[in-house]
Amino acid sequence: MLIDTNAWLGTWPFRSLRDNTPDALIARMDRSGIDKAVVSYIEAAFHRHPQSANERLARDIEPHGHRLIPLGTLNPLSPHWERDLTSCIDLGLKGIRLFPQYHNYPTHGSEIRSAVQACAECDLPVFIPHRLEDARQHHWMDPGHSLDLAHLADLIAAVPDAAIIVSNARPLARSPLWMRGDLRDLNWYVDLSLAEIHYGLHRNTSAMKDLAYLIEEGGANHLLFGTHLPISYAGPALVKLALLPVDNQTRENITHRTAAKLLNLTQG
Repeated sequence: MLIDTNAWLGTWPFRSLRDNTPDALIARMDRSGIDKAVVSYIEAAFHRHPQSANERLARDIEPHGHRLIPLGTLNPLSPHWERDLTSCIDLGLKGIRLFPQYHNYPTHGSEIRSAVQACAECDLPVFIPHRLEDARQHHWMDPGHSLDLAHLADLIAAVPDAAIIVSNARPLARSPLWMRGDLRDLNWYVDLSLAEIHYGLHRNTSAMKDLAYLIEEGGANHLLFGTHLPISYAGPALVKLALLPVDNQTRENITHRTAAKLLNLTQG
């Protein structure tokens, strides 16, 4: 079983994603041997009030519920985000995505803390992308910046009961997410999509083993499989998964068991 915790449907305004429908995504998954994928409409990041995208998501993937796992999108600056959260639960959405850099609120502020706490009370995992695209190639109308991992670490510490997945994050092993000892036993995760085995090679050879350092120091339980399809190819994440220095049980946790537990899925 392989569950992709980082995939998308819909339209990215700055680059064509080529027919990014449920059927097209499932075809991409089939080519890469991916059984299930967590999905949202990516354009919800640009909606001030993203609930319409959530309703469309629930409707569009209904025929594909055995393959696609829906996540709602919330904007904590919306005056009725609490009502939207209730609607997401009623629609059967399995988690919530937040986009601080696109909806323009601080990653360690009161608005996001309130939303994350509400999700924790509803037993919904929260997915926060560190970035959607590399800032070096962003369109001039795109905010085009990554979130501060120290601020994300503060958020995790502020809402310790929440399950928080930081997708597309790097670097990892020497980031505040891992270096803060008070966070090591909390329920936070990063995916493999943009993580690098050899992050820092351009600086010095002593910084070459980002994922390996994380695993050597006991951080493998914070890893999930994710590809960032279709913005990225699935191949790099699959190669990283194959190369991880972990035992079979840990690999199964990374590929599907942890994700299934977070998303309250029935495990086979």
